Amino acid sequence: MSATSITLNQFYHKFPKADIHYHLLGGVRLETMLALANKYGVELSETDAKCYYRAHQHETGIVKGGIEALTFLYGLMREPEDYFRVLVEVAEDAHACGVRYIETFWNPSDTNIPYPIATQAMAEAIDHVERELGLVVRLIPSINREKTPEVAVEMVEQLIAHPHPYVLGIGIDYKEHNAPVEHFWKAYRLAEQNGLKLTAHCSEFGLHWRNVESGLELINVERIDHGYTILDNPTLTQKYATQGVPFTVIPSNTYYFTQWPEHNEWCKKHPIRAMAKAGLNIIPCTDDWHIHNTTSANCYRVMVEDFGFDLGSLRQMMVNSINASWMPEEIKHQWLIEWTAEFDRLRALLEAEPSIAEHHLIQYRR
Repeated sequence: MSATSITLNQFYHKFPKADIHYHLLGGVRLETMLALANKYGVELSETDAKCYYRAHQHETGIVKGGIEALTFLYGLMREPEDYFRVLVEVAEDAHACGVRYIETFWNPSDTNIPYPIATQAMAEAIDHVERELGLVVRLIPSINREKTPEVAVEMVEQLIAHPHPYVLGIGIDYKEHNAPVEHFWKAYRLAEQNGLKLTAHCSEFGLHWRNVESGLELINVERIDHGYTILDNPTLTQKYATQGVPFTVIPSNTYYFTQWPEHNEWCKKHPIRAMAKAGLNIIPCTDDWHIHNTTSANCYRVMVEDFGFDLGSLRQMMVNSINASWMPEEIKHQWLIEWTAEFDRLRALLEAEPSIAEHHLIQYRR
């Protein structure tokens, strides 16, 4: 290795990235969860806290899912300074992995403080991290689909009553099984009529492809978050590939770990591979950073070392992420020029390209 060359691991950390599917509270550090509990006198042992974090669940023997973690954290966060702290820490961790831009989901219907106060606290944190780190963060208030459609409308009404330039659009998340996106058409319609962008978690947890179709054809969302089972409908898969609909995909998604617990089988069968081969516009994202025990660098490492994508594929996905973001077109154009040049410069410094078996290799280009 020469003095100027870099390793693959360094490359994964250094090249520019946009993470546009990031749940803010999924990025809460373990020590921060414990500190918040201590601050408000909430009984929480370190062992109990570790039950929420994939990295530590083997120590506890108890597994609590990401949604349980977010629900618990919303209950813990009671003052504006808590939201400021979490957003700054999220940005610090992302910056260490080469992330330049984040669009983060949060759920106003679940907070202990009013929407405008929480938004202002996060906006101040956004200004701080852009000033200190050069990292840009924008907000996507998200519908908790486990609550009623009327609560969703109330959430959107709050957004309209208290507009903020850092709030770009709305999403929807939490358990989809009994709450398909079309149940929330009124909230989405109101958001669209008031100039907000639209995205939706659809067809996660192995749920039916029609949820993706409803999101795109009935609700007019611009992006799909997850959407893996669209592959079960080849006609729609081809249609959305041709249209270039962005799909934010999550290598660390819990559902597919449970479907194929044997690592090699998971690597071969994960739907992200088939989505790429079908020509869909995919963007790898982290979802729940600390809760899922992942990072943006690891997200892209998995794409190469587990799923078999070459580095040209990573470059394409980086381009996809910029184009699918909700930043102004002139900024996206600037990022496309700067980020691709930086990617190419760093790639040229690699001591070696990744070695991928030919039968597993994917060369993803759009």
